[in-house]
Amino acid sequence: MFERMTSAERIELAQERMQKVLDNFLYLLKLHANNQFVVYTPTLSRQIRPSFAANAFNVFQRSMYQIEIVRLCALWDAVGKDKDDKEKESIPLVVALIDNPAVISELVAIARSQYRPVDFLGAGITPDEAKAIAASRGKREAKRARAGLKRAITAARTIMATSRLASVINVRDKHIAHSLAVTKREKKGLVAPMSNRDGRELLKKSASIVERLYRWVNCKSFSIADSKKINKKNAQALWKGCKIKVLR
Repeated sequence: MFERMTSAERIELAQERMQKVLDNFLYLLKLHANNQFVVYTPTLSRQIRPSFAANAFNVFQRSMYQIEIVRLCALWDAVGKDKDDKEKESIPLVVALIDNPAVISELVAIARSQYRPVDFLGAGITPDEAKAIAASRGKREAKRARAGLKRAITAARTIMATSRLASVINVRDKHIAHSLAVTKREKKGLVAPMSNRDGRELLKKSASIVERLYRWVNCKSFSIADSKKINKKNAQALWKGCKIKVLR
């Protein structure tokens, strides 16, 4: 669906969608940090004895887990032939936009252009020396950009083809987004049941792809690790101080 777009148009749309992908992923990380206490560890559940209150907590716990799965699947929403797919804010859309030799070459050129001779002018540095420094660093950055883009595209396409992603999305489609006896995937063939680790492993692998795509598509750096640390502190500040008193 992108064949009629110029490289510049594809890059512009990819940058716009990639910013949204990052924003959505950061929200997903916040959800996951809170679910470390609500779902994945007994921080709260061990405070609740078998009771009427436990029924309400189970609903709360299940809803927190399900919204994390929904947002994780949205990150990997596939792109088909439907024209509305262009509106998706997903990794597959960004990959579809940039996985093209001309687009990659232009992104590499943009990375190279980040280094300008004027930025290196200073005491003891002549214009010719500044030009040489800029050219050297630009060449190195271009090489990193090309390698980074190819690694990100390959890693994303690998995940898109895994049974793990199919299992997670199948659960989303069958039990969360819809209530289905059989999904389209199941009609085509056997879909492995989703394990407890699948969602967390998919989230972990998504982090490096999002970070790398954002770096080389949008020419900006962002630390997912730093965001995780902040989210963990915020979640700890609430849930570790939460004391539940069961009434009945």
